[in-house]
Amino acid sequence: MMTNFQIGQNIRSYDFISRTDCYIEGVINSIYNGVIEFTVTKSISEGKEYTDRPAVMRTVDLGNDLTDRMYESLGRQRIEAI
Repeated sequence: MMTNFQIGQNIRSYDFISRTDCYIEGVINSIYNGVIEFTVTKSISEGKEYTDRPAVMRTVDLGNDLTDRMYESLGRQRIEAI
């Protein structure tokens, strides 16, 4: 079951399950077959913002798969609306 994200929504996508200081934020441009394409507005790595980043990125909203369940066990989602 996929999460109900919407075009125009701001999201944060975490890179690593065990870390909260590595993520990418952006505005959703499109959603197709579970792939969320978004314009990047912020990129954080090890707590520091970096500007050398792609303008557009994609992430997969897998829904209730093992990775998503592991994030939930830590009390957060892999991709979240902000």
